[in-house]
Amino acid sequence: MSKRKCRISYPTLRVFERAVDLLRSRYPSDPIRWKGGGREQAEQAIAAAKWAFRFSKDEPCYARKLAAAAALFHEIISLHPLVDGNKRLATLMLDAFLIKNGLPRPRRIAEAALRVAGGDWSQEDVYQWLLRVYRAWRARRSGC
Repeated sequence: MSKRKCRISYPTLRVFERAVDLLRSRYPSDPIRWKGGGREQAEQAIAAAKWAFRFSKDEPCYARKLAAAAALFHEIISLHPLVDGNKRLATLMLDAFLIKNGLPRPRRIAEAALRVAGGDWSQEDVYQWLLRVYRAWRARRSGC
């Protein structure tokens, strides 16, 4: 019996740029713009998500996707590619990533972003939070 391939959809730099444009339109008075090297930092966040996905190859597909989501979210906030709006960008990108990959969207993403930005949550903490959300979602769906 062959193992099903775990497919994942990553954001591109163009998706990041569209998200930044969206944030600019929603918050016109905030200085939401790329910092010097910001686009390269966005690419680093994408690379971190890809690495987390590959590194977790022995895990179930959903867990691998959640590891990638946690890495993307944490890296956007930690690398700080924008002058302002990094937590908003991370929140928007996490939400889009989860939807695109068929995973449940957690509530209180902004609260999680504040925890990461404050240094209270590591990438592993984000991953464990997303796992709890996923498991609760699965339990509700199965009626347990």
